[in-house]
Amino acid sequence: MANGSIEEWLIKLQDSLQDLKLSASSLDTKLDQLTISLSKLEISVEDMKNITSNQETRIQLIEAQCARLPEALNEDLVLMKSKLSGYQKFLWLVAATVSGLFIKTFYDTMAM
Repeated sequence: MANGSIEEWLIKLQDSLQDLKLSASSLDTKLDQLTISLSKLEISVEDMKNITSNQETRIQLIEAQCARLPEALNEDLVLMKSKLSGYQKFLWLVAATVSGLFIKTFYDTMAM
């Protein structure tokens, strides 16, 4: 009986070792897959760094352009205001002349 019991334990031990080998093999495969995934992730992170660096450069250029934009707009607004002021004066002069001529013509026709 003791001999049968030892054989049963040996069979169980061999089965356990076989299961352990299969588990170790599966773990190795998963570790290899994890290593490949990590290298892909590192490559992707490096690509993202390059992309963000390019985007930061673009943002800095756009900000520089926007910083100069209000100055140009202010200059344009000042020029437009001065031209508008000149046009308003001319319009008042024309309106006053036309109104004066209309009134003069009206009085002249009434006086006849």
